[in-house]
Amino acid sequence: MQRRTHKAVAAAAVVFLLVNAFLKSRPEDTSYDYDASQHSRRLDGSLRAITPRERVLNELFKMGIRPGDPDHRRLLKARLARLEKRNEQALAHREMIRKLRNTKNIWFRRDTAQQAELEQKHAQLRELNLNNHAQKRELNVNNSESDLENVGTVSICGRPTMMGTASDLALLQNFEETDTCPGANSNKLLLLQGQDQRLFGRTGNNLIEFLHALQYARDHDVQLGIVSNSWSFEMLLKMWMSVKDDDWEVQFEEAFCVKIFNSQDETETQGYELLFPELTVTEDFTKQLFLYQSERSLVEYIGHQAQYLQTLFRNYNTGVGTTESGEPVRDMCSGVKALFGDNKNAIYSVIHSRSLEEAGKTLLGRISKFSGCDPEAALHMTPDYVKSILEPLGLLDYPIVLITDGQDFAVVQRLLNDPEIAPKLRLVSEEATWIGGDFTVAVMANAFIGNPASTFSGFIAKSRLALGFGQSYLFRAKNENGEWVNTCGDTCIYDKRIMGPMS
Repeated sequence: MQRRTHKAVAAAAVVFLLVNAFLKSRPEDTSYDYDASQHSRRLDGSLRAITPRERVLNELFKMGIRPGDPDHRRLLKARLARLEKRNEQALAHREMIRKLRNTKNIWFRRDTAQQAELEQKHAQLRELNLNNHAQKRELNVNNSESDLENVGTVSICGRPTMMGTASDLALLQNFEETDTCPGANSNKLLLLQGQDQRLFGRTGNNLIEFLHALQYARDHDVQLGIVSNSWSFEMLLKMWMSVKDDDWEVQFEEAFCVKIFNSQDETETQGYELLFPELTVTEDFTKQLFLYQSERSLVEYIGHQAQYLQTLFRNYNTGVGTTESGEPVRDMCSGVKALFGDNKNAIYSVIHSRSLEEAGKTLLGRISKFSGCDPEAALHMTPDYVKSILEPLGLLDYPIVLITDGQDFAVVQRLLNDPEIAPKLRLVSEEATWIGGDFTVAVMANAFIGNPASTFSGFIAKSRLALGFGQSYLFRAKNENGEWVNTCGDTCIYDKRIMGPMS
């Protein structure tokens, strides 16, 4: 296991160095930042909107360049052309954001009736948000416009989500859940414990195991407990809900309806009956959690899981605080910041390439039988496949961020050899890339292209759905005309008939 991990890390490092060398050898691309202000203070001290020509003349005047000077005409022409290009980019940027917002509705599997109902609910929520903004203006006319735009919404790394409250996601229109915690009247305890390094799978699997534990407790009305030094805290607190003050345990317990124990002995003194006592090896226990499949309806299951994911992302780490063991946490926004700095409106897409070793084809082949997706396309990520998604969205003109495990360099090479994709390809810098930062870059992208056979891709797609984002592309195949099309909706990633235990 350790040898495979070292090989994967080494391969990813090689890919980063090769791609980074290629990117550095190219001329710098146009910046996607823009200055929306069209106002400037004139030399006479008055403040009014001025023409682009007047602005450039003012700049040249401040530089000591007057009409009639040898370089005046050339500089004026060049600066006007540059200003016009920036204005065109700004207009295109605003238009692209508007287009993407209007097309990010969630596709509910293949059920056209449910999809129509879902889109109607989206429209109702948008109207409700507008009404809320109007009421807010009446209540407090001193609020700034930016404050009003963020009423009822949650932002991640400065980028807005569709999440307001846990109950306002349009997808959950038929989902109703009481506020009571499961297991309140039960002495049965599902306990997450153990510090074994050998768990069932990598981080993507471990996140599913934690979410399945929450679901099991809800489905069977039992108490979920977590030992404070267990594998689950070791994984979660590195990315979410870092320890910042003395009452963090209370906050965690209330957020997820769990009880935190210092040891297994403490559970016995409180009279709890441990579930699955025969599973004493952590790997066996986590495997049991991974394989658990809820009997809830799809809407109910998505409802519960979406609420758990929303809770995590409401409490994402920003580099402040520590893990339970006292280790400093990193900033989940590190990747976004490394790529785009302070530009909160940057438009970009993310490709997650994962080979999944030798088991990849078998696993994706099984998923393809139930979802209709191509049995290999998401493994190879060919330029034709990628462009079939990004071109209709207009995203080929914007940065394309590649997240890869480095196991299949042929994927990277094909993308680098494509004349349309290569100039836009980006990697997160080596010092800023880590699993939490990569998660966030992908979750907050305008579009995500992933592999449904990867639990890493699956977690990203589930998180995007929980935050109200569509435009996650995992299930694709060619139709009778040879055109790439979606074969299964955004919610298929939660469907146990398609994803099995990975749901």
